[in-house]
Amino acid sequence: MLYKRLLGLFIVLMAAFALPVQAAQTLVVYSSGPASLARALAHAFEQQTGAKVELYTASTGKVMARLAAEESHPRADVVILANWTAGLALANLTYPFRPADIVKRLRPSLDAKGSFLPIGGDTVSIVVNTRKISNPQSLDNWFALTGKQWQSQVTMPNPLLSGTASDFVLAFTAKYGDRAWNYFKALKAEGTIWPGPNAAALRPVELGARSAMLSAVGHTSLKAKKKGNALDLVFPKSGTVLIPRPIMIMKSAPDKSLAERFVRYCLSEQGQKLVSKALLIPAVSAVKPAAVWPELDRVKFIDADWQKLAGERTQVLERFRRDILGQ
Repeated sequence: MLYKRLLGLFIVLMAAFALPVQAAQTLVVYSSGPASLARALAHAFEQQTGAKVELYTASTGKVMARLAAEESHPRADVVILANWTAGLALANLTYPFRPADIVKRLRPSLDAKGSFLPIGGDTVSIVVNTRKISNPQSLDNWFALTGKQWQSQVTMPNPLLSGTASDFVLAFTAKYGDRAWNYFKALKAEGTIWPGPNAAALRPVELGARSAMLSAVGHTSLKAKKKGNALDLVFPKSGTVLIPRPIMIMKSAPDKSLAERFVRYCLSEQGQKLVSKALLIPAVSAVKPAAVWPELDRVKFIDADWQKLAGERTQVLERFRRDILGQ
């Protein structure tokens, strides 16, 4: 009888000590696309540390909506987004983490202001179906996609769902003002569609149902091109946007040490090679972008004040929703 009581007490004590350890070793990560990169990073981290990573992957718009819905009972420990202004919109919810040993290794062009780090970056271009457009590089400015020949031939990601498209709209309207808004209205009048995030907007161009895609994110377009689709990327001579992608630890994360280890892994050489393999631009200077990328030194980039644009984010996207999408 005594033996059974002691055995029962031992089991209860073991359970009491084991449960907190198990919970502390589970990391919840919310990530914008590419989902394949999030899965690769999570798997590699699990293999290296023995910790468990619980993943939620979706578009930036859906990740932001889920974070808002869970505000009173937050679940995410680490959040990876596709654009910097979305990260800055969450600044009050994030735990500052910018260790000097990582910062000094970052690409200067991706080291934007904020209390968090970039995991990588991406850019946007005009993507064309080369079976429908014989001289893609003649489209040397963003305003080239209007006129009778472009009637019902253009797509663009919905900036309410796509992080990179939202930062493109913010930077584009900041640079060109009313000219940019009038251009969006002209595109709408000519039958441009905004069917969803980047993959949804690219699909009609891949299939040849449409000729061109405005504000096409790099990694999605390059992946489709690598598969043999008749696509070409055009970077307008007036300049495009290089968009850092934030990785953030949330203040609500119960195990900051585990979250920091995950961020460090993502910014390590091994983690950054996975970023490069996913066709994003690595945040760390020592890791090169995939060979499929054009020579980025020859691409002109618009100077973007992400802090200022973040302050305008809600107003600009609401205007786009109302005036362009008609929602």
